[in-house]
Amino acid sequence: MNISFPLNALGSVVPVVTALAIGLFSSASLNAADTPAPSTPPQETSEAIPQEAQELVASVAAGGRMYDNWIRELARKKPTTLHPLYPADGQYAKTPWQTWRCVTCHGWDYLGDKGAFSTGENYTGIKGVAGMIGSTAAQVSAILTDEKHGYRDFLDDQALEDISNFIVKGLVPMDRVIDRASGRALIEPVTSSAHFSTICVNCHGSDGRLMKTIPPLGDAARMDPWQALHKMLNGHPGDAMPALRAFDVRTTLSTLAFIQGLPPRDPLFSIARGGKLYDDWAAELKTKYPKDPQPAYPKDKKVETGSNTWRCVECHGWDYKGANGIRGIRTMVGAHPSAIIKVLQDETHDLEHKLEYADLYDLANFVSNGQVDMNEYIDARSLEARGVAGNSTQYYLTLCATCHGDQGYAIRTIPPLGRVAIESPWKALHKTLHGHPGENMPAWQASMSPSIIKDILAKLQTLPTHK
Repeated sequence: MNISFPLNALGSVVPVVTALAIGLFSSASLNAADTPAPSTPPQETSEAIPQEAQELVASVAAGGRMYDNWIRELARKKPTTLHPLYPADGQYAKTPWQTWRCVTCHGWDYLGDKGAFSTGENYTGIKGVAGMIGSTAAQVSAILTDEKHGYRDFLDDQALEDISNFIVKGLVPMDRVIDRASGRALIEPVTSSAHFSTICVNCHGSDGRLMKTIPPLGDAARMDPWQALHKMLNGHPGDAMPALRAFDVRTTLSTLAFIQGLPPRDPLFSIARGGKLYDDWAAELKTKYPKDPQPAYPKDKKVETGSNTWRCVECHGWDYKGANGIRGIRTMVGAHPSAIIKVLQDETHDLEHKLEYADLYDLANFVSNGQVDMNEYIDARSLEARGVAGNSTQYYLTLCATCHGDQGYAIRTIPPLGRVAIESPWKALHKTLHGHPGENMPAWQASMSPSIIKDILAKLQTLPTHK
């Protein structure tokens, strides 16, 4: 596939700098992998690149990071007022500092309301910055510091210069390199990437799933390839992530294509782990709950000894329908995990700085995809399991009795299984499906049919209630 289009305006910078250093495209073929043999050194240009042009690359990359999040990049205090141009009903109206990030309004594809942010919760009705290509850095800086944008009080001259250089000389025409409909990089698929295997792997791991504070790279690059390419070219604000802008963009685009083929977070493992986190996330993570009670927990209610108001189950119940006057989570079944994560991070739930991204994702995945209709398994009036106890003997004796014993009370630190299954069959079912937090108990939801699970629960209800 050949992609050809005009370069950004670069003033006196020579064309070789444009293609090699700034990372914009010339007429180039985009169908070769970036995997030369180890013995083959990278190709270098024979033309001398002016020092000024090379320094411009660093300025553009720094500007890209500030376009992403100048507050984090410059370690500045978060603004406490809403940006004057941001709509009062926007999704970040309650988190004002987010409205001061350039990307919040103008998008990762730089097209604003004409691009990926044209619909959905990211829509603001504000146009992108792609129209500024061809302007001068001085013109962009004047806009950034006018009354409408108001950045003079936050950014010094160097920061304004870097952001202006990025907007004028560093924007990638995303629709030329990423398919709008599929989100796939417009380059032939690759099975390996020298850059990923020697640069990215150090932090992200060979499968892109090493960091627990962000989504797996494969998922991130598939869900939002524009953000992925932006960060690959410019780095992540406030962190030591290398910015690949000095390399040929075809190579970086090839790396993006490789990353889009990396595996996602295992969905079955994620759901099962999320069920444990719902049960008792402190036990699962081997940490401690905050000393202060969960703010949303009713002050006139108390939890059982040994429990905690920060446990999800204390508010939403073992049957997921709500407890202690708080509504349940059944209405969230099928919701996108990212939407549930935002709920978990809001002021009511306050889990943003208590759980890492992987934890939040797993918990959200359970809420969306791991809940069962308890009435299908348990009669709501009699609380009896809707199974046949005698049909599960082989499963109980080979899978459960190895730890719990034939009578269900071999583990001295927990009540007999028979008592739990009778007094709170929903609790017994939840733990049967997802396992016990902080322990190696198997989660049986994906391994057994509902009929077998019902039979096992019925078996548990026949076991002794006392040791």
